Amino acid sequence: MTIGTTTAEGIIKSALRKINSYQSGEQVAEFDATDCLETLNDLLDSLSTDKEFCFGSQENILSWTAQQKLYKVGNPTCSLLGLQPFTGTLTAGSNIISGVTNLPAQLVAGSTPAYQVGSGSILSDVQGLIPLNTTVTAVGTNTVTMSANAIGNSAGLDSVTFTVPGDFPIPRPLRITHGFTRFNQLDFTLDVCATETQYTQFLYKAQPGPWPTVAWYNDTFPYGLLNVYQTPGNSTECHIFTDTILGNLTLNQVLVMPQGYSRCIKLLLARDIWIEYISPVTVPGMLIKLAKEAGDYIKALNAQPAGVAQYDRALSRGNRADGGWILHGGFR
Repeated sequence: MTIGTTTAEGIIKSALRKINSYQSGEQVAEFDATDCLETLNDLLDSLSTDKEFCFGSQENILSWTAQQKLYKVGNPTCSLLGLQPFTGTLTAGSNIISGVTNLPAQLVAGSTPAYQVGSGSILSDVQGLIPLNTTVTAVGTNTVTMSANAIGNSAGLDSVTFTVPGDFPIPRPLRITHGFTRFNQLDFTLDVCATETQYTQFLYKAQPGPWPTVAWYNDTFPYGLLNVYQTPGNSTECHIFTDTILGNLTLNQVLVMPQGYSRCIKLLLARDIWIEYISPVTVPGMLIKLAKEAGDYIKALNAQPAGVAQYDRALSRGNRADGGWILHGGFR
């Protein structure tokens, strides 16, 4: 069974039943739902830091920028950058935000879907009238044009939060696991496992090349920094693979996760909210046991097998049994 038809609210209700705080069919109070959603998002955010809880890998299709060797990765909200939201009026069925007086200079207009190169700032509002992943397509003197229509009329001025896309405007990854550059339908490997020490050993970091061959990802915040070597000579298509980021859910958002995650998250959430609703000192041993059991199943599923060492054939065997050595003198 998957969790594809389970909402964040459904997980919260199940966790509250497990600690006997609510009964089946009982309506969860709004303030309890809000508090538990915050705890659920904190839990998922924490699980994202453990690679063995992250399922699958996200393929991000981007493109290098010619002569650029440092890329900001991420699409943080204005609040993370110390910028204020702007205000405006929304009208049902219209994609225009009118009456904007505090238009931010950092607002980016684009024409492609969210999280793609060239996409505009992603918008969200306090009154919940802007659809998910709506981007900015144009900025006027006191108007902002969106990629989708508002779903209702705002009650007075609405407060609108926006993101500021980096060079690679994908959700800021905790880890980059693999990568390659595609040129003429051929894929050339990008070594993304270089450490800071290995990257700093390159004497001339502006060394030009057709595409980068080595990358060091510096997990800074709110933007990650991707340092590459060699400096790309053209805007070639690149593919970056990142671990799935869990969290940042809304109450009615449907979770789409593989088998086993539903039980695991419900039990882990029940464990976390026990200290908020029942006792800040002790958690029942059975709840701890079941939560650990469910978590161990997930970790076993996502555990990576140990890599198999590979050696050059000339290093792993000698030439004594190879009569062909007389043709190459032992050098090959």
